[in-house]
Amino acid sequence: MDDLIIFTFASYGLCFILMHGEILNSLRDRITKFKFFRELLSCALCTGFWTGLILSVGSPTLTLYSSATCYLLYLITEILINYAYPESPIKDQQ
Repeated sequence: MDDLIIFTFASYGLCFILMHGEILNSLRDRITKFKFFRELLSCALCTGFWTGLILSVGSPTLTLYSSATCYLLYLITEILINYAYPESPIKDQQ
């Protein structure tokens, strides 16, 4: 059970860092010139799938779990940010 909780947070953390982490801004700006990476890094479901694939070392169940939980946690985060900061500068950048 503890491993699943750690996997969940690791997967979502990696997904969020890849999509929005400031430390990766320059790399993300360069690779999003390609349509594949632009679409991949704008979708929490897609990025969650690939982070799950990397973290789970090929376990199909954990890969799909990662994709679903990253998407759900990302939606919850977006709802909370939009509720707390209706005029958020983060939304303007997207």
